[in-house]
Amino acid sequence: MQKVKIVVYIGVCLIALLSIAWADGHLQVKEAEKKLVLKGKISEALGEYEAHLKGAVEYLVCGRDGKEYESIIVVDATAKEIYDVLSKLGVAVGTPPGYDEEKDEPTPPTGTEFIISVEWKDGDKTKKVRAEELVFNVKTKKPMQQVTWIYSGSRVVADLDSDDEDAMMPQAFMSNDLVALRRFDASALFQNPLPESEEENIYKKNETLLPKLGTPVTLTIEVNREMQLFVLISGKVQGVGFRNFTQMNAKRLGINGYAKNLPNGQVEVIAEGDKSQLDALIALLKKGPRFARVDSLHVDERPFSGEYKTFGIRY
Repeated sequence: MQKVKIVVYIGVCLIALLSIAWADGHLQVKEAEKKLVLKGKISEALGEYEAHLKGAVEYLVCGRDGKEYESIIVVDATAKEIYDVLSKLGVAVGTPPGYDEEKDEPTPPTGTEFIISVEWKDGDKTKKVRAEELVFNVKTKKPMQQVTWIYSGSRVVADLDSDDEDAMMPQAFMSNDLVALRRFDASALFQNPLPESEEENIYKKNETLLPKLGTPVTLTIEVNREMQLFVLISGKVQGVGFRNFTQMNAKRLGINGYAKNLPNGQVEVIAEGDKSQLDALIALLKKGPRFARVDSLHVDERPFSGEYKTFGIRY
């Protein structure tokens, strides 16, 4: 029995050491969640060529010495570091955007979907938003629509620093282009899936939300994985159509599970889907239907079960 305890203890220590090994001064990896946490800042060079670029931004994120003057965020990690970490996490490299000569049309990027969020200190409070909210769409006059970013892995080009004439490397390793706002910018690791991004100069910085230039930020990049959420909502949430509101929005978002009134006046929700869908549902539940009042909302993340085939109301 003592030997078993020692083996378990050693195993726990090895896992802890592995976690420490993954951590870095500017890049931390949470393996179980396939999540990267990066240190960076709002680009101090943003708007440097305002007159020439007419305020347009081309990148959501770049690395240092990348195109900082047309990027919202600059992180300390390099494209190669991010690429290597994702490979170790088992995330396959996708296909960057290209061109189909036979059909005479561009081909969209393919790959694993990721969610990107940004966090910073605002006085004594911490503010966290989806990264798209820092970008303004000049056509719709609203913040950029929330998306899941495509990990295409960047186009491959000749490695001019290698002694091997046939050596190739992702272009992002040289340019440090990380997250492109333009749909067919194949140089970046991550691509914008929205068709609107094919238009010229459609995105600018969101002046109403963007913190001042140079503000330190934490950037989280995570796989849009499937999960289950257990949610408890308190307040004036019974007798106001809260369960029907939840069911309607869950079905619209493609989420399965149920909503149930509890004897203590709370509403219990079990919701299963991918993280992007669930984030959208939680944002709606925080507000609730018209006559509801949400005082608190507790969310517990659980493993995806797949047992729910639709979204129902329980009594």
